Amino acid sequence: MAARRQHLQSQLWRLVDTAYGIKKLEGRKTRERRAIASRFVLIHVSTRKARCPRLLPQFPLRRQGQGGADQRTARIGELRTRAGMARRAASRALRSEGSIQGRGGRAGGSGAEDARHVFDELLRRGRGASIYGLNRALADVARHSPAAAVSRYNRMARAGADEVTPDLCTYNILIGCCCRAGRLDLGFAALGNVIKKGFRVEAITFTPLLKGLCADKRTSDAMDIVLRRMTQLGCMPDVFSYNILLKGLCDESRSQEALELLHIMADDRGGGSPPDVVSYTTVINGFIKEGDLDKAYSTYNEMLDRGISPNVVTYSSIIAALCKAQAMDKAREVLTTMVKSGVMPDCRTYTSIMHGYCSSGQPKEAIGFLKKMRSNGVEPNVVTYSSLMDYLCKNGRCMEARKIFDSMTKRGLKPNITTYGTLLQGYATKGALVEMNALLDLMVRNGIHPDHYVFSILICAYAKQKKVDEAMLVFSKMRQQGLNPDTVTYGTVIDVLCKSGRVEDAMLYFEQMIDEGLSPNAIVYSSLIHGLCTCDKWDKAEELIVEMLDRGICLDTIFFNSIIDSHCKEGRVIESEKLFGLMGHIDVKPDIITYSTLIDGYCLTGKMDEAMKLLSGMVSIGLKPDTVTYSTMINGYCKISRMEDALVLFREMESSGVSPDIITYNIILQGLFQTRRTAAAKELYVRITKSGTQLEFSTYNIILHGLCKNKLTDDALRMFQNLCLMDWKLEARTFNIMIDALLKVGRNDEAKDLFAAFSSNGLLPNYWTYRLMAENIIGQGLLEELDQLFVSVEDNGCTVDSGMLNFIVRELLQRGEITRAGTYLSMIDEKHFSLEASTASLFIDLLSGGKYQEYHRFLPEKYKSFIESLSC
Repeated sequence: MAARRQHLQSQLWRLVDTAYGIKKLEGRKTRERRAIASRFVLIHVSTRKARCPRLLPQFPLRRQGQGGADQRTARIGELRTRAGMARRAASRALRSEGSIQGRGGRAGGSGAEDARHVFDELLRRGRGASIYGLNRALADVARHSPAAAVSRYNRMARAGADEVTPDLCTYNILIGCCCRAGRLDLGFAALGNVIKKGFRVEAITFTPLLKGLCADKRTSDAMDIVLRRMTQLGCMPDVFSYNILLKGLCDESRSQEALELLHIMADDRGGGSPPDVVSYTTVINGFIKEGDLDKAYSTYNEMLDRGISPNVVTYSSIIAALCKAQAMDKAREVLTTMVKSGVMPDCRTYTSIMHGYCSSGQPKEAIGFLKKMRSNGVEPNVVTYSSLMDYLCKNGRCMEARKIFDSMTKRGLKPNITTYGTLLQGYATKGALVEMNALLDLMVRNGIHPDHYVFSILICAYAKQKKVDEAMLVFSKMRQQGLNPDTVTYGTVIDVLCKSGRVEDAMLYFEQMIDEGLSPNAIVYSSLIHGLCTCDKWDKAEELIVEMLDRGICLDTIFFNSIIDSHCKEGRVIESEKLFGLMGHIDVKPDIITYSTLIDGYCLTGKMDEAMKLLSGMVSIGLKPDTVTYSTMINGYCKISRMEDALVLFREMESSGVSPDIITYNIILQGLFQTRRTAAAKELYVRITKSGTQLEFSTYNIILHGLCKNKLTDDALRMFQNLCLMDWKLEARTFNIMIDALLKVGRNDEAKDLFAAFSSNGLLPNYWTYRLMAENIIGQGLLEELDQLFVSVEDNGCTVDSGMLNFIVRELLQRGEITRAGTYLSMIDEKHFSLEASTASLFIDLLSGGKYQEYHRFLPEKYKSFIESLSC
């Protein structure tokens, strides 16, 4: 013992020498040496416990010269000061664990650096730190940085059992970190260490490993662990383990297997872990993602049968899927069940319902749910408003969409760039450039700058109005704002230039795009090739096709079909023929769509003999015409009143085993009515009903319109009344057909009754309804009724556009109602619309003479000045 004490003292003195940079303490009194040594013992022990940085070596004592008693005293004083600093550092470390436990591990909330500092302070304590405190600190570090947590675990391991021993919780944290860092191999290595050390593993230990396997699409391996390996280790999987597997299977589109696993859990074969609401919701969402709504709905019903109450996520998922499938009645049933079970719908639920009603063409119901949502205390969010606005804009109801937009901003919600983009797209599609630019200014004032998508909308809007220079100016502004055009923007500009005949300019932008390092896609090439073909520059078009092949862009049948279709729709059948021939030169085989498209092109231009030759050629190479091909040919014959040829082809179609669909029948019915063969049309209608073919409302509209055109209004009215009794969901077009027919035969009161019946049938009058009624009212000279009708247009959500106002002005001018026409001319100016050419021509013809000179003063000022200048 004495020898060990002497050895320790010798080592201690050597440490003192090293710490102070002194080789020996010769010449010093023994008492002085003991004082220095005693203080170093204190410092050494404290720093070993706290694992603090060694502070003293930063202040080395230099060897003293002669007569250095005062200096020695100063050095000893400095030593005491530094020793005190070390003791205080150790004390802070001792308090740090209590700080963590007292604060409930809040160190992680103040940032990654704080979490690391607390862990380091605890680890320096060694045996004095509890593993609980270290685990809490390590978990905090892991939340910020898995890699940093693994590094600190390694420091714990290097410290060894003498300092601190990791427990199962430590290993659980380590396994989680490895898996989050994408190193499953290290996670499993840590698991092996757990088993080797004899810990009794728990289900939570496997959780990150299972998640990692499923994320790597190795769900089968995860299933093997849960169903076999875990039980071998004496660990029973819990519901969380199974739920991870269910999600993994569903993410791999294996929802049927997930359902089977769900049944294993429910039948007590899952080790006493019955499925919960999360289990069922996961499988339901899996079926929904795979598009199997029936299975999703049956799983939902099974969940109810087992007494598991769905939560808001389950209900919302089912409702969203039903709405997407436009099964609105079922969606309403689920919503009712949801409310009755005490689960309140949230914003997502209401948004899904509203989107479903919009998709199924019932915006009135959607707006009703918006009001109901607010009354139930659920505030709509930006997505809710944007969804409703999107439907309204796509259906040309921009004015209503703007009202929704304004309502949203008044409620304090800030529209995002998607919301603005939706309304901008609506204005652009409608050609309302003034409103579009005003909204753009508002967007910029509110701090949202246009992105690539918005600039593309603006460019397309100007291009649609044939304002190519303005479109190019927008493109320049985009660059000025520091936005580099992407492939989509360049594609939009190139398409605009090609469609306006400026193919040379389009080629310059194409080359500029390549110079900037952007790779043209098939859409860009398609626009250029289409433009070059239009300008008869076939050599350049073929060069681009070769270039596409060199760039590895797939030139398939779909690519050619797209360009051929565009040319055919524009009546450029010759260009389509050349492209059809080019396909053979580069070994791209035309398919049935190619032939049908080109046949349609011939039919549109009335070249039925060429269409028939192409049909024969198609059959000769082994391609069998389908319903679309035959219907196209039959439609072509009907349009040029070659009804006999159409009927011959119709019979050939049936004899060759190709069944007509409702579109084919509609074409034949329309052709028969146009050629006044009403008896044959009625016979065909009876035949269709007997064949079991599902009739669409378009069929009834064709029949009603045909009967009315052939002056069989009473027959049409009887059919219409029968449709009402059959609970068919009537369309506005059906009402318009009957109102038009009744007005033309002078049955005005019956027409007004039908107009009044719109609302009782859940419908809103549209543009054509108001036009028919306005024409009749003006014809009868009931101008007060016209004003009332016009007010009701906007009240019923129908947009008053330029076409409607121009029509009313023309009708009034033709009947000499100059004063009233002036009122509607003012409305055209207020809404920043333009006079159509036919309106302006009629206006000048009527008022430039002297016949209506006394009415000039009732016109808006600018029109009055214009007429007076013509008179001079």
